[in-house]
Amino acid sequence: MRGRRVGRVLWLLALAGSLWGRPSCVWAQNIVRLIRDLSSPKVAVRSDAAEALAHAKSKSALPALIRTMGDPVESVRGQAVRAVAATADKSSVPMLLTALRDANANRRMGAATVLGILADPRSAAPLAHATRDRDAKVRAAATEALGNLGDPRAAAHLRPLLNDPAPRVRLKAVGALGRLRDAQSATALVALLHDRDREVPRAAAVALAQIGDRSVVPALIQITQRPAPKDRFGVRFYAAYALGALGDRRATPILIQGLSDRDPYLRSAMAGALGYLRDKSALRPLMRALQDSHYLVRWTAAQALGNLRDRRAVPALIARLKDDNEDIREQAAKALGKIADPAAVPALISVFKDKDEAIPKAAVLSLGRIGDKRAIPAVRRMLRHEDATVRQAASDTLKRLEGKAGPGR
Repeated sequence: MRGRRVGRVLWLLALAGSLWGRPSCVWAQNIVRLIRDLSSPKVAVRSDAAEALAHAKSKSALPALIRTMGDPVESVRGQAVRAVAATADKSSVPMLLTALRDANANRRMGAATVLGILADPRSAAPLAHATRDRDAKVRAAATEALGNLGDPRAAAHLRPLLNDPAPRVRLKAVGALGRLRDAQSATALVALLHDRDREVPRAAAVALAQIGDRSVVPALIQITQRPAPKDRFGVRFYAAYALGALGDRRATPILIQGLSDRDPYLRSAMAGALGYLRDKSALRPLMRALQDSHYLVRWTAAQALGNLRDRRAVPALIARLKDDNEDIREQAAKALGKIADPAAVPALISVFKDKDEAIPKAAVLSLGRIGDKRAIPAVRRMLRHEDATVRQAASDTLKRLEGKAGPGR
C-alpha cells in the first residue's frame, strides 16, 4: 500500500508540474481532475490531490481547497491549508474572510492561518473578532494571525487572551505580543512565567526579551534561582536567555552563580547571557567554564569570551583549540579572532592541519581579523586546501592582510 501511495504522489506532482507550458484545455482538464479527487472517499487520494494542487497554484482550485480545509481528517486539512497558502493572494482575502465565518471550525481555523500569512490589513477586524471564537483552535489561529499583521493596535485585542483558559491560545497571545513588542503587556507576561502550562512560561521569557523592558529583570532573576525542574529546557533556561538579551548587568552575579548549576543546559544559557552582557567581572568564571565537562557549556563559554574581547582569555582559548570536540575548536578559533590579539597567531596557524575543514576556515578568517602580516605565508598555502570554503576564506583573508600595515584590530 505504501509503495502504491508513494507512486501516486509522484504521479500527481508530475502532473501538476507538467501543467506549465501545456495548452489551456489540458491545464483545465487536469486541474478539474485534481479538484474532483478532493472529494474522494479515500483519505490518501484527497491528501495527494491537495498536495499536487499546492504545486499547481491554480486560482480555480481555491474554492474547493478552502472547502477541504474543513476535511474531517487532519492530514488532509493540513495539505489543503498549505495549498491555499501557496495559491492565495490579496485578491483571495474576501473569500477567506467568508470562510472565517464558516460553520466548520476547522475551516475557520484554516482561513485564519492563511489570512495571517497574507497579512492583509483588511483582515484585522475579522481576525480580532475570531479571537473570541467558541473553538480554542480557531482562537489560537486567529491570535497568531493577528500578531502577524504587525499592527501595534492589535495588542489591545491580544492582551485579554493572556488569560484564555486554553494554553494554546495563551501561548499564541504571548508570541504575538512579543513580536509586537507591546510594553503594556510586560506585567502580565511576568505573571505567565509561573503559568501551569509547560510552554507558556518559556514563551513569556522570550517575549519579555523581545519587548526589552528592563523593569522585568528582578522577576527574571528570581526565576533563574528557582529549584531546578525536571524539564531540560525549562523556564530557567529561557529566563537566562532573556537576561542576556536585556543587557542589564544587575543579572551578572546571578548568572555567574548559575555557571555552577547541576543542569549543563542551564550552565550553557548562563554563559551565553554573560557573553551578551560583556561584563568583564565574568571573565574568570567563563574561563573556568571552558573546562566544563559538558561540550555545550565549553562551546558557549568560548563564544562568550570572544564577545568580552579581553586578551586575558587568549591562553585559555588557545588551549581549547585542542579540544576533543570539533565545534569547540571552531568556536575557540572564532573567539580568538574577535579578541584580535597577535599573540594568538602561531596557535591559529597550527590548526590549519585540523581534519575538520571548519576549524582551518575559522582560523584563517580570524587571522584576517587580527591583521598580523606574519600570517601571510601560511594563509597563502591555504589557497591550495582541498576544501573550497577554506580556499575562499584564505583568499578573502589575504586581501585583508595585504592591505594592512601591521598588527591591529
